[in-house]
Amino acid sequence: MCGIFGYLGQKNSKNIIIDGLKRLEYRGYDSWGIAVLNNGEISQYKNVGEIQKDKGFDSLPKGYIGLGHTRW
Repeated sequence: MCGIFGYLGQKNSKNIIIDGLKRLEYRGYDSWGIAVLNNGEISQYKNVGEIQKDKGFDSLPKGYIGLGHTRW
């Protein structure tokens, strides 16, 4: 089962998206990822296992549009 969470607004999207993905954890997953739009460029981060903020996540730029997913 997969989960998708998106955000469009005036706050930093990556933090809102990771919080939304954590709410979807109960559905089961084996990997997850986030993509953020910043100044016309898409930056992405993918990981396996637990949904958490780490060095790779912290390197994502600030953006106001983003999308996250869990994959099972």
